Amino acid sequence: MNEALETAKLSCGIPGMSVAILYKGEIIYAKGFGKRNESGDPFTKETVMPIASVTKAFTSTTIGELVAEGKMDWDKTPVSRYLPEFELQDPILTSRLTMADLLSHRTGFPDIDIAWFRNATPRRDLIKRMKHVKMETKLGSDALYNNVMYAVAGEAAANVAGVSYEKLVVDKVLDPLGLTNTGFGPMEMKQRQNYAMPYGAASLDDAKKGLYELGYLDEVYAADSPAGDMYSNVLDLVRWGRVIIKHGELDGKQVLNKQSVQETLNGYTFMNKKRRGPEFAPVQSYGLGWCLDSYKGQIIYRHNGSVPGYRSELALVPNSDLVIACLANIDAALLTNISYHVLDEILDLPKTQDWITSEFVKDTLRIYEDYANIAKGDLPERIENRPPAHGLGAYVGDYSHPVYGNISIRLEEELLFFKMRTFDNEMEHYHFDSFKAFLHDFATKLTILVNFQTGQDGKVEGFKVDFDHGPLEFRRE
Repeated sequence: MNEALETAKLSCGIPGMSVAILYKGEIIYAKGFGKRNESGDPFTKETVMPIASVTKAFTSTTIGELVAEGKMDWDKTPVSRYLPEFELQDPILTSRLTMADLLSHRTGFPDIDIAWFRNATPRRDLIKRMKHVKMETKLGSDALYNNVMYAVAGEAAANVAGVSYEKLVVDKVLDPLGLTNTGFGPMEMKQRQNYAMPYGAASLDDAKKGLYELGYLDEVYAADSPAGDMYSNVLDLVRWGRVIIKHGELDGKQVLNKQSVQETLNGYTFMNKKRRGPEFAPVQSYGLGWCLDSYKGQIIYRHNGSVPGYRSELALVPNSDLVIACLANIDAALLTNISYHVLDEILDLPKTQDWITSEFVKDTLRIYEDYANIAKGDLPERIENRPPAHGLGAYVGDYSHPVYGNISIRLEEELLFFKMRTFDNEMEHYHFDSFKAFLHDFATKLTILVNFQTGQDGKVEGFKVDFDHGPLEFRRE
């Protein structure tokens, strides 16, 4: 196992990683590889780091405890009853959506992650803005993955319990299960001695050469924390995973409500309807915080997660009483491949894929290519020699959107600058009244086109930009 994992680390340019395997109640493997920071301190099995969307199952399980207490239900009471601040553009849809809808990603609500990213506005105030988002009003069977709706679910549960979301998870899940290495947010994580710093690279070749960009721990606590801002280590994760496959039982004692845990593992929506290889289930579904699949006849409950500079993977195999946890301090590495390799080895399954030296590398390369395309931006063909209609000073001002908040444009030394929360980058003229804006730092590398609009009075009155789900109009204040 050591040799295969060391190969995975080197071939995919991973600075540091850890893997733990719990089989039939015993940890049969737990080891760290590489470095966790610039000092060269080792990444160990005890090293904590953000687990990103693996957080979602903690949120749904916590809500399940409130359901068991009769304080909430999964699919009868509208979420707006639990959290009056939650209101969508369509009042009928608002009156219909339940916790199960939010937790299974079937609301159809579009991706507005950038509106919440590094946003210090209180969560409930951001939730109030959701009524301005245009969306489809028909519920479907497909999962439209959505972090913001998980934030709504977590805040609704907190409102019902009368405590913060974080305290609710601690009281209902972390403390009862003894998950002492698990918590919330980078700043809390930083108080621990053995934590991993985030890394990135411009390409797979750079990563393999060790040419990394060191990231930072974000001081702005994630507004969508219930969707993905917990931290942990592989030892806590495999302990957590076994409680789930034992339906809430820990060391022979029923710690979590059995029926609620089972409900989170029921399929609600379809994640992937495309034709898949013979190793997998024909269709992958999503429960309440878990992806539900099978691999070579083995049922799998799993979830991965990714935030800038970190990647996580947790796979539960209930029929074989097996739990696999993987963490890495670079987000381009798709650790699911390691889970499949471990399954083949531990359960002696027929080896149909080279998950480590072939599939892992191909998936990692694809992620780097996707990142490069996002950084470049999906822009229309540029028309040469088409100057702006106004002097640069005419574009200066403050602009606002009811969901995305404020953006300011300023002029410094004949350059326009685009400031959105902590992003503050120069702009580049493209053609006519369109300018490229660069939202570039370690966490995000995104290029967008800002299209300024002129009013009937001949003055700039706003601009349109495409962030997540179509053109958005910012009006000049």
